[in-house]
Amino acid sequence: MPDLRSELLADVRAPLEFALITPPGWARFGVDEAAEKQLAGNMEQVFRDRGQPKQLFHQRAQLHKLFNELRRRNAVAVYLPVKPVNDVVLPVSIAILPAPVRDSAGVDRFAQRLASRGAVSSGLHNGLQILRWEERNPVPGENGAHALAINHLFEAPTGSGRSAALVTASLLYIDGSEGEEFTESLEILLEAIVGTFTWRTTS
Repeated sequence: MPDLRSELLADVRAPLEFALITPPGWARFGVDEAAEKQLAGNMEQVFRDRGQPKQLFHQRAQLHKLFNELRRRNAVAVYLPVKPVNDVVLPVSIAILPAPVRDSAGVDRFAQRLASRGAVSSGLHNGLQILRWEERNPVPGENGAHALAINHLFEAPTGSGRSAALVTASLLYIDGSEGEEFTESLEILLEAIVGTFTWRTTS
């Protein structure tokens, strides 16, 4: 199935002005070496805790490709946990990217395309549309590892001239752990953080 996020991210240059509230122990990064290093360290600890250290080298290569792709697509920020919670490293991240959807009609068209390919939910906040859909994919080269992407598209304020915002919250998990309390709690955490997204007003 074509990558719907890729379609959203084609040829976009408009800046985003937004706010996102994260819990203590998280930090905002540019899409840069510091963010890549932090996420690599988080994932390394996750694999070591799971007794899968041999997968680390390949995972680092995949992560480098991911950051190159984020830069190519003009991502503006990556949010990551920088401190363990109860000695547990959280295998999660949130990326913010511009999307070439500039009005409600464009959001409607994209929602229709999403609905024809899988489940999508929609809602309104302050009169602006929000779309939500999930994608689950195996991590290339990592037997038993999957990535869950929880995507939200936030329509830009009317008349602002801004692009819509694509907020992708990602969670790395091991096969068989989908229904575990820890994995489900991470999904709830990511949803709560993304739910704080707001557009900044300009004078």
